[in-house]
Amino acid sequence: MIRLPLAAPRQSGPGPSSRRELAFGRCARAAGTRCSRTGTGVLLAVVLGACGAPADEGGIRAAGTGASDLEHFEVGELARTAQRENRVSEFGDGLLDDIGARLSGLPSGEAAQDWVEARFREFGLDRVHQEPFDLLAWDRERAEFTVVESASGLEGRLGILSLGHVGSHEVEGPLLDAGFGTAEEIRELGDAVRGTVVMVDVSSPPGYGRGVHRTEKVTLATEAGAIGFLQVNNREGDLVPIGVATMGDVPTEIPAVAADLATGTRLREALDAGPVRVRLEVENWMERTTASNVLGEIRGETDEVIVIGAHLDSWDLAQGAVDNGSGSMAVLDLARALAAHVERTGERPGRTIRFALWMGEELGLYGSRAYVEARLADGTLDRHVATLNLDVVGAPVGLGAMGRSEGNTLLASIRDVLIDAGFPLEEELSEGGGLYSDHQPFLTRGVPVVTVRSRQRPEAAGVSHTTADLRSVIDEEGIAATAAVSAALVWILANVDPLPYRHWSEGEIGERLEALGVRDPLERAGEWRWE
Repeated sequence: MIRLPLAAPRQSGPGPSSRRELAFGRCARAAGTRCSRTGTGVLLAVVLGACGAPADEGGIRAAGTGASDLEHFEVGELARTAQRENRVSEFGDGLLDDIGARLSGLPSGEAAQDWVEARFREFGLDRVHQEPFDLLAWDRERAEFTVVESASGLEGRLGILSLGHVGSHEVEGPLLDAGFGTAEEIRELGDAVRGTVVMVDVSSPPGYGRGVHRTEKVTLATEAGAIGFLQVNNREGDLVPIGVATMGDVPTEIPAVAADLATGTRLREALDAGPVRVRLEVENWMERTTASNVLGEIRGETDEVIVIGAHLDSWDLAQGAVDNGSGSMAVLDLARALAAHVERTGERPGRTIRFALWMGEELGLYGSRAYVEARLADGTLDRHVATLNLDVVGAPVGLGAMGRSEGNTLLASIRDVLIDAGFPLEEELSEGGGLYSDHQPFLTRGVPVVTVRSRQRPEAAGVSHTTADLRSVIDEEGIAATAAVSAALVWILANVDPLPYRHWSEGEIGERLEALGVRDPLERAGEWRWE
């Protein structure tokens, strides 16, 4: 690894694509950058007046491009090559069309694990293997929602679907509209919640400041004495938004189901006319079993590790294309691209780049939690210097790091190179973050979480966890571009020294998480360990 002098902030106006280009090789040595290793090791630098190249008007010299002048590899070209040679559509054929829905602990999930392992071996990754973990597997069987009595005359069965980690229940009681189901709304309703089937909107109140996850809403309703839970979509069409109902490794205490907007509208109109009494019957299968994360890596020259992950599992209603076939395909193509770069150039990264396709995410982040807990136990988590999680991926929009600004100079340099290479990234470097995806176990242990923001096609809005989560709505060209941008970002992070990010101390973790606004949901899930 090498010492990296960072580029100045990006200037407005056009310029040659070589400006502020991050380069590898002899030219950076000529710039006076110290290389900490020899042989085929990679040297990463911003070329600052070296190799006899002419200076541009910003005082930064453009790197020479002739093979006789220097040996270098531009990061922008790495990204362009990755995009040009992408195999995203091919991965979609195998993962989405041939396998389809991928449930953890069930045959479809096992088929996906084996398929990914075969791709990793095909790429020539090191230490390819499946790493098993225990989980509470779940599969749907039957769910019925019946209006027993209403002043409006609405009666009979209405269409619903069970949420995940809901077992077998039969309850009957009055229906209560609890708005969005937030802590404030449940608190205001007080004793009125007890003994009712609570109905809530799937979204969060405008201006609330953060999204309120369904698991929070189920927990709040249960603690307030509700006997059942109904989540209603806020989007037009016959889309029923499912998902896991508890982040714990146990079933819910009450039946929890979901309905489309039309069903919710009918129920709200009935409530406007007077009391509504409903019966909720649910039967599902659950069993303790195992699933496996699929891991492979490009070994580096130190024991430091960067983890790039995406969850491989999905829900059962469709192909799981948006959530998270898109992220899985991006990680696969990223792994392919960097493995091909190593094969083509003979270069090895300074840090190990580890690719992880997680299982069990949809049922409560089982796979990533198991990975982090295992590395805590064996004492190697402190060697994990950064992680990138790709969950629901489209065309790349920008870079960032959760709760961190100390790496913004580096990220700005990378962004500028990628913009010059033809990737239209936003200037803003995001520092926000949330929970409920596979970065969470790393974030709550202080591991730096870098981000690549992306944008879905309009057709993909609201389809996650529904019957419309199909390949036809994803942006495969955008996924390939995000994989390319991520490849450039990861290659730089694997080689720059010093890396501008460090683990937060135990005390800092709580402070930073509170600043990110995630204390309340962590407390509700029983995962807040700070005073």
